[in-house]
Amino acid sequence: MGTSLITKKRIAKAFKRQLASKSFDKVSVVDIMQEAHMRRQTFYNYFVDKYELLDWIFETELQEQVTDNLNYISGLTLLDELLYYIESNQHFYVQLFEIKGQNDFVSYLEGYCQILMDKILTELQGQERVALDGDYLSFLISYHAGALLALIEQGIGQTPCQLCAHYPQLVRVLTVSVRERRGK
Repeated sequence: MGTSLITKKRIAKAFKRQLASKSFDKVSVVDIMQEAHMRRQTFYNYFVDKYELLDWIFETELQEQVTDNLNYISGLTLLDELLYYIESNQHFYVQLFEIKGQNDFVSYLEGYCQILMDKILTELQGQERVALDGDYLSFLISYHAGALLALIEQGIGQTPCQLCAHYPQLVRVLTVSVRERRGK
């Protein structure tokens, strides 16, 4: 791992620790860098502002959880791991859901939910020996991605957070939505 990646991850970790105790608006670059035990200028060697840092966190963490694994493990396993990951980082993601406007987390997560649902539904078609037409498949991807996003947003705010407990019901609903087309 290159030193620039290590430094970025160190800054991101410090940022996440700050968000555990403060809202996004209250966290400053000075706070982040004091937490990271680094010079303030180092932050600007890697990021323009805390919004760019957020972008980087979204892209790298969700990419590591979802996109990088698309070709290696099943969509349902990815879903399980995504729920576990978000549940395990609840305090950080609670803060992110509150950010509206520029660089909002919900837009990023929505894109990943779409990718994940596409993979899951494509795999379920093969398992269930059902061919979904393009329009219906697109509808299901959008529908289930939106439902997953809403479930995560609602679940992340609950104490205790139990996103993983919903996994069996999610699998059942996804399977039924594909299976019900078998008779048509």
